[in-house]
This record gives sequence, C-alpha cells and structure tokens, in this order.
Amino acid sequence: MTTKESSWSRVISHANLIDELVTDERYTPEWILALATSVMGAIDLDPCADPLKRVPAANHYTKSDDGLDRSWSGRIFLNPPFSKVPIWIKTLSLFIASGSVTEAIVLLPITSIVNKSSRLLMRQQAEAFALLERNIQFLDETYTEMPPNNFIPSVLIYVGSNYFRFAKVVGKKGVLCLISSENDRSQTVSCSHCGKFFQAQRTTARFCGTTCRVEAHKKKARLRSVI
Repeated sequence: MTTKESSWSRVISHANLIDELVTDERYTPEWILALATSVMGAIDLDPCADPLKRVPAANHYTKSDDGLDRSWSGRIFLNPPFSKVPIWIKTLSLFIASGSVTEAIVLLPITSIVNKSSRLLMRQQAEAFALLERNIQFLDETYTEMPPNNFIPSVLIYVGSNYFRFAKVVGKKGVLCLISSENDRSQTVSCSHCGKFFQAQRTTARFCGTTCRVEAHKKKARLRSVI
C-alpha cells in the first residue's frame, strides 16, 4: 500500500467512526449519571429516556412517549438526541422560564452551546458548565460501549441554585466555567466573619447575614475593651 493510499484509509476510517458517533442512540454512561445524581440529590424526570430507563429518575419519557409533547417539572437530566438538540434545548428553556423545572443538568456536545437555540439557556438560565476532560464512551442501542468520542468534546451544563455543589462534584472532571448574566449585578464573595461564600448584592457587603454581622461587631468591641 502506498503512502497516499494509507492516508486515505485513515481518513475513511475516521469518517466512519464519526458516522458511528453521530447517532441518536447514544445512551449516557453510568459515571455521568452518578455525577448528576450527586449534584441534584435526585432526578425527577428523564425526558429522553432509553428503552431500559437507565437514568435513576422518578419519571421517564421514552421515544414512544415523545417527551416534547409532555410536561416537564422538577429536577431534569437531559441527554438529547444528537440530531435534534435545538428543539430539546428550546423545550427545556421554556419549562425553566415557566418555573416548572427547578434544576437541570444537560449533557451536550460543546458545539451546541453556541447555537442560536441555546442562547436563552446559556445567557440567562444556566449557572455554569464544565468542559469534560474525559472522553465519553456512550452506549449504543445494544448497550455496548461505543468508541471514545475524541472529535467533539462534551459539556455538562447546570441550571439551578446549587452552583457550589456542581462546582465541587463536576469541577473535578473537567474545566469549570461560571456563567455571568448581564442582568445579574450580584457577586460571589467570602463572609468576613465565617468565611462562607454568598451572593452579595452590594460591592460593600462584608457579611453573609445578620448573625455574622452582629458577631463580628461583638468581637471587634471585645478587642477594643482589651486594648
């Protein structure tokens, strides 16, 4: 085989591998499900459930149920069909905006987060996302591990109020990115008394609450009395 033929063989091999990866039957590996459960505590709904309903959720919508035509609520884990990511993300954003979805973790290829369909989710609803460093081996329709996805990195997106839990659990698996909203003027700062992080609405805020503010002043008064 010539060098030219060998090069074309590698190109064809890589193209075939991409075709295998770009399929809607890409079931989530267990380690990612474990991360999602650890962050949210429990999962109320998997709207894109595989036939065996492997995601440990209270409710599942399989392909025959058509989750796009059903109502969503509570804590959601979403690994949408690769070919229809935009409509699933728009549906999630709709239920987040309505208040029925209170927390969500979404598994997406990184190319999807810059799509127009993800604009509302990424700019106004999501708190953070993590670019996963580990190559994901999805499961195919026979629940056999597919080849590692080395071509398109994956991200886990978090929607909810427990950003610090997400950072602690998922941050170890990849590069963590905090999303700053244009309309959110609050900032995360450390309490001068207890050291706990909190969302400060004012740039001059030093304490996470009244208790710490009072205790800090008492401590300051005691030091003055000693001097």
